[in-house]
Amino acid sequence: MPILLSFIQSERISELSKVQQLTGAIGAEVTGVNLRELDNEKISDLWDIFLRFQAIFFRDQYLSPKELLHLANSFGTVLQPHAGLTNLTTTPEIMLAETRDGEGFGKYNTRWHSDVSFDQKPPSASIIQAVKVPPQGGDTLFASMYAAYDSLSEPLKEMIDKLQALHEGAPAFSWALLDPANIDGAERLEKMNQESPGAVHPVVRIHPETNRKAIYINRSFTTRILGLSEVESRNLIDLLCEHCEQVAFQMRWKWAEGDIGIWDNRCAMHCAVMDYGKAHRVMHRITLQGDRPY
Repeated sequence: MPILLSFIQSERISELSKVQQLTGAIGAEVTGVNLRELDNEKISDLWDIFLRFQAIFFRDQYLSPKELLHLANSFGTVLQPHAGLTNLTTTPEIMLAETRDGEGFGKYNTRWHSDVSFDQKPPSASIIQAVKVPPQGGDTLFASMYAAYDSLSEPLKEMIDKLQALHEGAPAFSWALLDPANIDGAERLEKMNQESPGAVHPVVRIHPETNRKAIYINRSFTTRILGLSEVESRNLIDLLCEHCEQVAFQMRWKWAEGDIGIWDNRCAMHCAVMDYGKAHRVMHRITLQGDRPY
């Protein structure tokens, strides 16, 4: 049954439409919306839905790169992709995530992560459009870090509430950038190291808009929990990541061309599923400026 906007702290039932919750933990599909035609009231409504469900999706939008950028600017300040990523020449604010013949972005993007968590101020949200999808496969998984935190035992919550973790991008991106196929990969990796040498964030962050607690570590970028021995750190990261990646906290989105997805990096992780062989997959992604985690 569709969930009315009044359920998610809207004082009125919007013209927006129907909001279909996708799983018990995370995700909603919003229908009846043309993302080219959003006034301030509709933008506010959509942000309420986004905060409630952590990841929201729209079918059949087919935005041009300029329209996608305009949509992103409606929700916040757009960030430039970091040096480890490829952007569109005509619209450099948009990251190009392309995989063809089993090579490219998707090959290296299959581990759970929150986008660019190694920045001092990681992105608040990511906005992505499916431009070309494979005939089978190519889905994306999302997981709620609210639900992951809430389900922990109280003693474990008390322990990790006090901990800080180091996030680094270079160890993860070096696999892709140092691939012989990337002619300028070494140069880009060096630039990435200079621009984003890493950041220390709380293991449990408080969402600045909802005030809820969420686990904030991931397999891709979290390299060390401070104050612990190397063995303790690795074991705790593994324990928490295994916990966070449970199916009970997840949803799965099957992309169709023209789909738009928006997710909250402050309380959700995601990973791509590389199960489409040598088929061609193209996604356009924009990230929005966030705050320093606390």
